[in-house]
Amino acid sequence: MNKRMFAIPALTLSALVVMGSLEAGTKRQSRGDEPLRGPDVVGWYVGGAGTGLDMNLYGQEDGVLGFAFGTTSCNFGDAEADWYGGTNQVPVIAQTAYRLKDGLFEQIGTAWLKHSFCAVSEPGCGDCQSTPCSTLGIGCADTYWAGLNADATAPRSAINAHTGYYEYPFTISPTGDSGMRGKLHLKAEDIDPAMNEGARYFLECQYVTPDDADWGNQDNNCSYKWIKFSDSLSPYGLSSTQVEDSAMHGWKFFDEEVDLRPLRVPDEGLLEVGVRVHDMGDGTWKYVYAIHNMNSDRSVQSFELPIDDCVTVSDIGFNDVDHGSGEIIDNTDWDVSLSDGALKWSTVSYDTNEWANAIRWGSTFTFWFTADVGPEEGELNLGIFKPGDVNEIMHLADVPGCPSDCVGDVTGDDIVDVADLLEVISYWGTDNADADINDDGTVDVIDLLDVIADWGCN
Repeated sequence: MNKRMFAIPALTLSALVVMGSLEAGTKRQSRGDEPLRGPDVVGWYVGGAGTGLDMNLYGQEDGVLGFAFGTTSCNFGDAEADWYGGTNQVPVIAQTAYRLKDGLFEQIGTAWLKHSFCAVSEPGCGDCQSTPCSTLGIGCADTYWAGLNADATAPRSAINAHTGYYEYPFTISPTGDSGMRGKLHLKAEDIDPAMNEGARYFLECQYVTPDDADWGNQDNNCSYKWIKFSDSLSPYGLSSTQVEDSAMHGWKFFDEEVDLRPLRVPDEGLLEVGVRVHDMGDGTWKYVYAIHNMNSDRSVQSFELPIDDCVTVSDIGFNDVDHGSGEIIDNTDWDVSLSDGALKWSTVSYDTNEWANAIRWGSTFTFWFTADVGPEEGELNLGIFKPGDVNEIMHLADVPGCPSDCVGDVTGDDIVDVADLLEVISYWGTDNADADINDDGTVDVIDLLDVIADWGCN
């Protein structure tokens, strides 16, 4: 099929804002004072322009459906991007799907990678400086519609997404029926509207390309679109493409209480950590953590957070994503343990199995549990999978926190000081519940001594 027979329409401002809420203003315009250097390949459209959706179903097997969706890239840089077909100097294109349901943000599908082969250098995303097929011009777009991305032959396991490097030709090929081979696998039960009331869905594309990474431009290569599935399991678009944002930002968009921040593996790739604590209103809190590995080749082997003796934990959960079509990455679920003051999920070490089910690039794992105490700031510890100088990194976020042992904190300002002393005196001789620290029915000298005993406690 000749790619040059297909051209995308010119982008208009109205195409960037849809449904009055999701704004897809290109970040190329917002990078004003930041100098652009080298090629910078980003996902410009996910599934087509505006709210359109170029996404096709190719097959199904044992309750799993095989999809592919179109993607368009744009070169935001100030140099042509390499696009030498049949080599390792050309981007690979990742397709991923997510669901937000009942407060859980989960990856529900992944595909093999399209090994691209020709850059058309179309207008539509900037002042395009057209070039031959072997490069993507400055300010130019290039489209791979669903039919082209359905022919995905590059294994994710072969790609270092931080450096963009991969050996070519690939040593393994996707397996299975042609309607499922290398496709974006989605379980019917995960997308059936009758089984997923109120769920929201996101498609994410990611371009991984060596020269883009050489210039340090690999952290903006993800973009996403909000979609929906009909009763016939046919998808349709609900937003324009959110350029340079991973699908994790869709979770944050629909729930502003999500704490979403980047976390760098030292001298290497980028992770995104999302945290949401739901007050269930019945004396319990649901804690949800999602870790997105955007481009770290070293990957994540374990996730751990402190659980003090005062905390009772229940409903512990975990979601990963299964790699199909003969990918060599193991799909074994992580083990979970609650002991020695910590809740920990983990897979086996790199030395045990180099293809273990770590959180690899382009993947998001979600962890959750219910606790009987509310949140306070604590340390999340992420163990790194592949060997290196740093084997664990820390991220500060909400964890279950034990109630304060400072009984003298009558005012509730998290420190025992003169204000608490004055509060006890003001209620002297009464039965005020807050000032009656020892709960004997009268605010008296015993309560005053309790404040003094806890002086400075916080």
